[in-house]
Amino acid sequence: MKEIKVAFHEADLAVLDQQSKLAGISRSELIRGRALVANCDHALSVSAYHRLISDATAYLRGDMPRQMVELLTAFVITWIASKSQSNNDQSLTA
Repeated sequence: MKEIKVAFHEADLAVLDQQSKLAGISRSELIRGRALVANCDHALSVSAYHRLISDATAYLRGDMPRQMVELLTAFVITWIASKSQSNNDQSLTA
């Protein structure tokens, strides 16, 4: 496996660490999965993601802080992407 170096701000690393912990995978696995899963995130642009967070926050009517909505949303997207990648990997080896 060839190593590629990527730089992140400390705040971004903290978010990645939380998301990887929630997903039960390593940070590098999380980043690798996001870089390789094209079929799951092709329609989710940055602006669409922020709209989704705003809509979810409004839907909850203030019952959950925006930061928690964003963390939960990122977890769900990560979980779906990791399951999608696992299914793709299994179909390639079958």
